[in-house]
Formats: sequence, structure tokens, C-alpha cells
Amino acid sequence: MKFIRWKSQRFTFMVIPDANRQVVRFRLSAAWLVALAVMVALVAVTAVVAALLLSDRNTEVSRLKHQLAEATGKYERIISDKDRHIGDLQTEVAGLSDQAKSIQDKMEDIGKLETQLKQIAGLEPPASGAASAGANAADDTEEVAMDGSSEEGTGGEELPVTDEEIDALVEETRQDFVNLGQWIENLKPRLEETKEAVLKQQKKLAATPTIWPVDSRKITSSFGVRKDPFTHRARFHAGIDISGNTGDPVYAAADGTVTHAARDGDHGNNILISHGNGITTHYSHLSKILVKPGDKVRKGDIIGKMGSTGRSTGPHLHYEVYVGGEHVDPKPYLKTARKDD
Repeated sequence: MKFIRWKSQRFTFMVIPDANRQVVRFRLSAAWLVALAVMVALVAVTAVVAALLLSDRNTEVSRLKHQLAEATGKYERIISDKDRHIGDLQTEVAGLSDQAKSIQDKMEDIGKLETQLKQIAGLEPPASGAASAGANAADDTEEVAMDGSSEEGTGGEELPVTDEEIDALVEETRQDFVNLGQWIENLKPRLEETKEAVLKQQKKLAATPTIWPVDSRKITSSFGVRKDPFTHRARFHAGIDISGNTGDPVYAAADGTVTHAARDGDHGNNILISHGNGITTHYSHLSKILVKPGDKVRKGDIIGKMGSTGRSTGPHLHYEVYVGGEHVDPKPYLKTARKDD
């Protein structure tokens, strides 16, 4: 009952603007006052809730902005690292390309050395003078340091490398290494063949008389027709006479096998050595024989001592060369000294 009576009560409110204006009066029931208070409270609560929500929203927006900034910085660092890595890879590709070209140059040098080795061993005719001069001129004209290590000055405008240029360089480098692989595969059997050929040539050269059989270089009688020193009549001289002193060493002119080591009337103490390939050398008028038949001798080995035994007028070596059983002039075979050989 009290509540009902309280609701029916009315309250008068006066608004006095100023001294010169009329007072405004209005009356409200208790119910309206309660409703107004509730509305004010709701508005206040709503404002507080809105303020809290706005604060939370601002906090979340700030947090998201911070996360976005961190993510952006992270991605920028990743992109920067990738760009740097790509730049490093591009540099490595350029370096590999330079290495491939340098290796190609070295392989060409190996090919030239192989050709020179064959020429030295007599397996291949030497290049013509014009070709050699041209090659030398080309070598003298351009010298490139592919690894960039040259201390000479370099310069020029630096431009960014495009993807197309890198792709082309990668393909070129890949092809260079493929070609190098094929070249190496082909070079290995070639070098083996060259090695075998050089060994055969060395064996052949070792069995070919090319050194002077004594240290003296004084030829007192040449190969061919001459006046015999005893009869003074024209006779054929089957070898050459090299003068010296009794006891001077006599050398095997090439590798071979001693087939004869004995004394006879005309040649005195003499030695025959078979070198194979139909080549035989003969050493006569020795004071002493130091080998026997069947001995294997090497080029430059001492086989006897110079003397004047047999049909001789004084200390000298009578030296003969047979090819296919026929006497030939020994002089073309006198190419080098024993110590040089």
C-alpha cells in the first residue's frame, strides 16, 4: 500500500533561469522519476561499457598493428636475406662460369702439351711455321685472368643482372661442364695411347744408336771409298775412324745384346751389338773387351777400351753401323754425347 501511495505522489520542479525571467514549474510523478533515473543509469552503464569496449578495441588494434609491424619486418628481413642469397648464388654461378672457362683453357694447354709430346717423341709431325707463329701470336695477344685475381686495373659500369642473363649463364656453364666431362673422358684414353706410343718410341730410341761411341770427336777417316793406309790403293771403308788415346772408354751406342766379343786379324779386339729392328753396331781395334756374347747392354754403358789391335796404324775406334745387314754411314747416327743423352 505504501508503495502504491508513493507511486501516486507527485514532485514539483522549478527552473529559475535568472531574475528577469519567469520561473518554470513542472511536476513529475514518482514513477516517471524512477524511469528517468533508470534511463540515466542505463545511459551511464552503456557509456561505460562502450568506453570499455572501445578501450579493448584500441588495445587490440594496437596489438595487431604491433604484430603486423613485426611480421612486416620479419618478411622484409626474409626477403632481404633471400635477395642476398640470390645475389650470392648469382656470384657463385659467375665464379663457376669463370672456373669452367679457366679449366677449358687448361685442358687446351694439356692438349697442346700432348701434341708437343708427340712431336718431341717423333709420333706426330711438327706444326707448320705459319701455324705455330699464328698460335704464338694469339697467345701473346690476349692473356685473360678468368678468376678476377689480376692486379691490373679493371672498371666499367656496373648494371644489375637480369633473370634472363643469369638463366643464360647457368645454361652456358652447365654446357661447359658437360663438354669438360666429355673432353676428360676422351682425353684419358688418348693420354693412355700417347703414353704407350711414347714408351714404344722411347724403347725404339733407346735401341737406336744416337750417341758418340767415344768421348773424342776427331774423325780421322770417313765412310766410303778411301786410300788404304797400308796398300795406298782405293778401298771401301765400311765405317768411320775416331782417334783418341789407348784406354779411352768405348760406349754402347744404343740398348742391345752383345752377339760377338772376340779378336780377329783385321779388326783386332772387336764387339758386335744387335739393337733390334735390323740395326747392328760394330766396335773394332779395342785394347780391352769388357763384355761377352749374350750380355744385355744399355745405351752409354762402357763395353771396352780404345786401342790399336788388328790392322791399325794407331789408337782409334773403327765404328760401323749395319741396317738390314748392309753397311751405312755412321755419321748421321752421331747426334749427341753420352752425358747429354
